[in-house]
Amino acid sequence: MMGFDRMVEEKTVLSLNEALYMVFHSIRLRLGRIVIVIVAITASIAYMVSLELLAKVIASNMPPEAISTYTLMLSITAIVVAIAGTMNSLLIMIGERYHEIGTMKSFGARDIHIFELLLLESLILTIIGGFLGYLIGLGIGYALGGSGDPLYLLGKSIAVSIGIGLVATIYPSYHAAKLSPVEALRIEV
Repeated sequence: MMGFDRMVEEKTVLSLNEALYMVFHSIRLRLGRIVIVIVAITASIAYMVSLELLAKVIASNMPPEAISTYTLMLSITAIVVAIAGTMNSLLIMIGERYHEIGTMKSFGARDIHIFELLLLESLILTIIGGFLGYLIGLGIGYALGGSGDPLYLLGKSIAVSIGIGLVATIYPSYHAAKLSPVEALRIEV
């Protein structure tokens, strides 16, 4: 019996190549919803980057101590909106995949596999959105006369977009991973 347990355990190992294949296949199937997630991230990061580039221009009309508070509050607002929009889209996308998740679990996928797949998919989408937002924000900020360090802003954009992705993905992914195969297959969406 010990050999069977080891064999079952070996079959549930999911390599990075397999995970990436599954993620990109899922992205192709759900392109419409994927675009919504990417646009939400792109808009908030573009707003944050352009605001950061324009901080000196805005500061010329405000007291110096007020500018950092002002830009921080606007950036936090953009991030909260991005998290809410991303989480909403992910909840809908994951809800549409309950049958797929139930099938994967019935074939031996463990909770951690489901969680990791959904997290990987979200991180890929948020990095794409963060990079696009960086490019758009950079263009807007420089076009309006802003200045700043583009490499610093790239790092900040990617870090913030990953943070948005992680925060927005934890609950939907955890909830989907904890579904039993029977429950996941029974749910009608």
